[in-house]
Amino acid sequence: MNHWLFRRLLVNEAESLLNDLSTRQHLRPHEPLREALGRLESELGVCPNAIDAALQWLELDGAKSIGRLRRTELTQLARAIHRFWRQTPAAQPAEQS
Repeated sequence: MNHWLFRRLLVNEAESLLNDLSTRQHLRPHEPLREALGRLESELGVCPNAIDAALQWLELDGAKSIGRLRRTELTQLARAIHRFWRQTPAAQPAEQS
């Protein structure tokens, strides 16, 4: 696959996460960030470990309402989730003895 096309695909995935977070921010501004990310996990199939790693890395409080986040924070969160999600190793097959 062409590197340019692959990069474009990855950017589109991060943008779709950002769009979903922005929509949640506008529709339910008082919802805690942890709950909004939980819904994101269940609806889009995002890895929960990637969400936890992104929250820790960005030092965001999961109890803070999603409506209190700035656009830059949402952008960083979406990109961090995407980055950690893409780095998650595929499930290892069970070793046979």
